[in-house]
Amino acid sequence: MGVLDGKIALVTGSTGGIGKAIAQGFAAAGARVWVHGRNPAAGESLAAELKGRFVRADLAQAEEVAHLAQTLLDHETHLDILVNNAGVEIIMPLEHLNLDDLDTIWKVNVRAPFDLTHRLLPLLKQSTGASIINITSIHDTMPYPHNAAYSASKAALAMFTKAIAVELAPLGIRVNNFAPGAVETEINREVIHAIGEDKFREWIPLGRVAQTDEMIGPALFLASAASSYVTGTTLYADGAYLQNLVRYRPG
Repeated sequence: MGVLDGKIALVTGSTGGIGKAIAQGFAAAGARVWVHGRNPAAGESLAAELKGRFVRADLAQAEEVAHLAQTLLDHETHLDILVNNAGVEIIMPLEHLNLDDLDTIWKVNVRAPFDLTHRLLPLLKQSTGASIINITSIHDTMPYPHNAAYSASKAALAMFTKAIAVELAPLGIRVNNFAPGAVETEINREVIHAIGEDKFREWIPLGRVAQTDEMIGPALFLASAASSYVTGTTLYADGAYLQNLVRYRPG
């Protein structure tokens, strides 16, 4: 699994869920990982497990985004992999629009990746073949009723990826979206069970919700030299969930 030997990676939102799995996968593949989150106990524990380092920051606060970036600038000479994974999802029907919640979603899901990528660009430029991975969602293209704010934020992040992929290509920096489908994490486990696992078996052609460790392989591909000619695109890991309008299946 040494495909990332000697690489330095930052995975935001990596104290739980998909981010934690990716951080663990990167460490197992040989990378030295910076862990990020808002929970110091969880962050320090994971960093110790991975023999990495932890930085606490609330990405809804601009000064804390700056603090996260400055910490890496103070301690590293280059950065090979940046995973903008941290995200906020607040279910919010338009009829009950809350502008404070809308602003929080936008700050964490869009503004923070913009700002963090900008601030870390000097380190990324010092890498030989840096990879930026922005964690979007199948909802970057598929609408989600009562969740326009989250879906719009992921669509914006996806376009950010495409635009800077073109901009940064001459520097040898690749930028891609990684868009998971339904994944069972600590945060959404209750929602999945409330909706009913039988529904997901019906909706998802592969017949099940994914586990977080199934997100490691696609992330490793995008982070490593295996995807050296892949940039400006989106890798969906959704069990063909996006094809859910195809109602006819072979018998």
